[in-house]
Amino acid sequence: MKTRRTLLDAATDRLGEAGIENVRRNAEWMLEGALGLDRTSLLTHLDEPVTAEEAEVFEAMMVRRLGREPLQYVVGHADFYGIRLRVTPAVLIPRPETEEVVEAALKRLEGVRKPWVLDMGTGSGAIALALKHERPDAEVFACDVSEDALAVAAENADRLALDVSFIRADALAPAFAEGVPACFDALIANPPYIPDREAASLESEVRDFEPPTALFTGGDPLVHYRAIIGHASRVLKPNGLLVFETHTDYADAVYALLEEEDYTDTTIKSDLSGRPRIVWGRRGA
Repeated sequence: MKTRRTLLDAATDRLGEAGIENVRRNAEWMLEGALGLDRTSLLTHLDEPVTAEEAEVFEAMMVRRLGREPLQYVVGHADFYGIRLRVTPAVLIPRPETEEVVEAALKRLEGVRKPWVLDMGTGSGAIALALKHERPDAEVFACDVSEDALAVAAENADRLALDVSFIRADALAPAFAEGVPACFDALIANPPYIPDREAASLESEVRDFEPPTALFTGGDPLVHYRAIIGHASRVLKPNGLLVFETHTDYADAVYALLEEEDYTDTTIKSDLSGRPRIVWGRRGA
């Protein structure tokens, strides 16, 4: 008779042999999904038997993970800044570094009453929804070029009962900001920033499964930053906040772009691993 414990033990061994990291947590997270349990319910009743159907669902998850599909896609969700988001291969998997982008924005919006915020390249809606969750008084808008990504983001907003407006728009389009008044207190973006030449160096989970249009920039890692800074000059209020997540190798270059446009309070912040990953500044008055 198979139990939760025997499934976990066998899965841990198989994942380890495949060279996957954090094997026990991978196995537990998938079994939670297969059984429809939370972590506490799983771990406090490890010797409960599992049905053949439950074991089959778990094995299907295992096959996908052993094929290097990211764990979050396998289980269908990711946790981000206190909320749970549905994720699919149409969107990037939200990462801890991006939580720090949200934290930086929230701190700098503390004194702003009912701020208007724009999240450019929203993907799953992670940044926009986390901001709305923490600042219910904010008017939050989010855009993405991908209709599939926007569908995921809108589904997340509905499930979380968070009122965010989603718009399909291409940040690289010169007409992006046409007709948009300078009404935003903050613009936040985690744009594509990986040059194509770095693709071979990425883990297969990232390179082979996450959406390439959200990862890669062609030959110019700053192309999206230049475009967004140009739009920000039109849609941000005077002294409005612009916050970026960046490639660790290009934080200085993004900082320089803001300096060239006479942004004030321009800052580079390192993430919890000590890598320069967050850049912000304020549009001149």
